[in-house]
Amino acid sequence: MGRVRRLLAIAAAAAALSQPAAGAAKPMRIMSMSMCTDLLILQLVPKGRVASVTYLAHDGANVLFPGADAGIVINHGTPEDIVNLKPDLILAGDFSTALTRKLARRVGARIVEVKSATTLADIRANLRRLGAEVGEPARAEALVRRMDATLAGLAATAPPHPMRGVVWSGGSTVPGRDGLNGAIVAAAGGRNIAAAPGIADSTFGIEQLLAARPQALLYETARPGVRSLTTDAGAHRVVRRLYAGRRIGFNGVVHACGLPQSADGAAELRRALRALPPGGPPS
Repeated sequence: MGRVRRLLAIAAAAAALSQPAAGAAKPMRIMSMSMCTDLLILQLVPKGRVASVTYLAHDGANVLFPGADAGIVINHGTPEDIVNLKPDLILAGDFSTALTRKLARRVGARIVEVKSATTLADIRANLRRLGAEVGEPARAEALVRRMDATLAGLAATAPPHPMRGVVWSGGSTVPGRDGLNGAIVAAAGGRNIAAAPGIADSTFGIEQLLAARPQALLYETARPGVRSLTTDAGAHRVVRRLYAGRRIGFNGVVHACGLPQSADGAAELRRALRALPPGGPPS
């Protein structure tokens, strides 16, 4: 507890310096403490208003908008980071620790917990909420409109029958039916036939895969934005033979984080599904 007390004392002494100027309408030192909020805030405010993003931000930003995070201080989500950076707004994931909330109060920062997106509607809600919090509602609405225009285009050209696929998350698991991954696949015109109801991963082994005979295998790339055919299940020789030319790598960043670019991920997946050979895997 001695370390915590020292940090709180330092934070209290720094509080006056961390307060935004009187009458300031917008937070000017925004600190993000999760990769998903990193990627949202980098699109909502000028770089000069972002005090810090997490050490994970670079990989995601490099996939979606290279250079957007350049020059921004990184944090590891520690109490020391909050004290040293003196933010006026902290963006956290679904659950922030009691110590984080306490330090935020001591340095005079508001803390906003952003819900993990499991639907496309959640993405809209998060964008609009953050837009209001950072004083950029017009920018948030522009991002929502762009996302919705992409989704509307996909809906208008949806195939009459969804493409039957399996989203292979490595080994013998697949993501649940009701999460963001399922929403993106559905918007693309596909259906993850292996997914069980719910958001949590479910078990789906190679034997089940061979019996189900999906038209395509969809898998998260080994690294964001890097195409790779290496997964545990994909290394199986029977899978390699049956699904040669029927394996589609998707951008894991936009499936894991609810972003306006999640709609772009659906459009990219639609194009890949359309490019598949007709029919299904050979008998």
